Amino acid sequence: MHAATFEKLLQHLKTARQRAVFLLAPTTAAAQQAFLQELPQRLPHHLWLSDSPAIATQAAMDRYRDYLGATHSQVVLEFHRHVHADALAALAGTVAGGGCLWLLLPPSRTPFTERLLNAASDFALVNVATTLEELAQQLRRLTQLALPEAAQPSLPSDAQATIIEAMASNMTATHVLLADRGRGKSTTLGRAIVTTFRATELPIWVTGPHPRAVQTLLHEAQGKALFRAWDKLLSEPENFGQRLVIDEAAALPLHVLRELVQRYDVWALATTVDGYEGCGKGFAVRFFTELQQQTKVIRHELQDPLRWSAADSAEAWLNQLLLLKPQPLPEFALTSSQLSWRHCSAAELDEDGLSQVMALLLEAHYQSSPNDLRLLLDDPAQQLIIGQQHADIVAVCWAAIEGPLESALATQVCQGERRLKGQLLPQALGFYRQQFACTQWRWLRIVRIATLPALQRQGLASTLLDTVATQALAQGIDALGTSFGATPELNTFWRKNSFLELRRGQKRNASSGAVNTLWARPLQPHTQPLIATLAQLQQAEQQWYEHQTLATPTPCLTQQAKALLKGFRAGHLPFSNVRFAWVYLYAVKQLPLTNIQADIAQPERVLAEVAQAHRFSSRGAFENWLRDQAQALC
Repeated sequence: MHAATFEKLLQHLKTARQRAVFLLAPTTAAAQQAFLQELPQRLPHHLWLSDSPAIATQAAMDRYRDYLGATHSQVVLEFHRHVHADALAALAGTVAGGGCLWLLLPPSRTPFTERLLNAASDFALVNVATTLEELAQQLRRLTQLALPEAAQPSLPSDAQATIIEAMASNMTATHVLLADRGRGKSTTLGRAIVTTFRATELPIWVTGPHPRAVQTLLHEAQGKALFRAWDKLLSEPENFGQRLVIDEAAALPLHVLRELVQRYDVWALATTVDGYEGCGKGFAVRFFTELQQQTKVIRHELQDPLRWSAADSAEAWLNQLLLLKPQPLPEFALTSSQLSWRHCSAAELDEDGLSQVMALLLEAHYQSSPNDLRLLLDDPAQQLIIGQQHADIVAVCWAAIEGPLESALATQVCQGERRLKGQLLPQALGFYRQQFACTQWRWLRIVRIATLPALQRQGLASTLLDTVATQALAQGIDALGTSFGATPELNTFWRKNSFLELRRGQKRNASSGAVNTLWARPLQPHTQPLIATLAQLQQAEQQWYEHQTLATPTPCLTQQAKALLKGFRAGHLPFSNVRFAWVYLYAVKQLPLTNIQADIAQPERVLAEVAQAHRFSSRGAFENWLRDQAQALC
């Protein structure tokens, strides 16, 4: 990688305001190490993220959202395990025209990395190199490309100026600014703040996922804006009602956005929604619909890129690679006699079929992201059940095989010593419900289910689930399961399709803002009794939370409650996860309630407050006391 050649290329790219992408695809560990040694010496002012950071100048890949909202000349993404497609999609848009995006790929090849490498052939400025020598050849080739010169855009652009004027003339509305990366959203917001609130003495508060993510906005606001972390904003009731601007909105949890809108006067909100952020298109559908019901909303869009020239092809490459711009979904009547079903992996689909599947998933009200495509292509445990009418895909179920867990590993999971990726159902039931038996079953988890919007509410999703159940039974699956943010509508749908709720969590789902819930449908006779009992336990616990009459004791219910308390006594579970079991067993044994027991039996009482009210020195001391008391119950 000759320094003079690289400098010549950077000048060439800068004049054209275009970006180059380098896919470094070593096939040996030695070639990989050579890239790792060479790049830091050659790249000026780079941002380097790694999925296994080894030095202080590298950032962790899963912290990529911290670097949104800024502009970089050189971005390096170092992948050792697999390609983090969300980070790739988001950070590629932070590279300015004249800069480069570098992807250091794992030596092993997968369907997704093959897709990534194959897509490069359609774009002259997207390059593949397996060695340093090949990289040097690519650099020399690029310096010879005929790239048209492009002048720097004048700011604000005509489109930005129009939006700034509209925002300044409508101070009481909530302005929603949508655009892909590189269109100048943050610059527009910053300048709109200056124009609108020039005479205001106090700065406008701005929030976002991280201070770095709003750097451009704060700079353009010229001191008229001040960053405030969203968690601080929600913990300061004395400031509720003040004016607020939210940048990179889709990177915040949905329930946080709802609370901010309820508690503050949100004047402007900017976001990217086409697969780059945490909530994707589902974010736009749900949140903007709710927002319009609460306040006057004025929607603005920026179309033309400013960070690079219109001739730049990196974005087109990324959209093609990650299917970020799917074709509009068709609208037609469904003829059931012509509906066929297909069970396959994503890697078996052709480009048209894969594009249709991803379009359905992105359109659905789910937390879809580019990583979904990588997981579907690379993980053999991921399956697709597709409903088609001729060549059109009208419904899709994304399902994942989970379990059984090896016995020793399952014991560690139940004891809270191990947490496993890709084993949500056996892990959640093994740990939170202390059910070793559930870790030994073969599950099929429904990850996503989507139908064409034009065909919704016609029973197609239920037909799809029945088809999934029939095929799963033929595969020897013990039970179906799913997990989602609980809402009355979704609960009704899954209950109608013979699923039973087995657990409701305590944390909100970032996509829906609702608490997570876990449902199951037994397929084999030996799974039916335990699933039915766990459903009774969950129903009884929910009744307690809602201050209804405590469930009638049964031997099975009592056995499950004792299993939870034994897990608590052994130190595997925190008391918050077994609180209902404690209350239930006190009622079953008809033990007298002391003042502290009466407080514990009230679901609205916060445990930390109970501990403090009864003069425990710490939460740990309180739980130790509870463990001693639990001996009488189990």
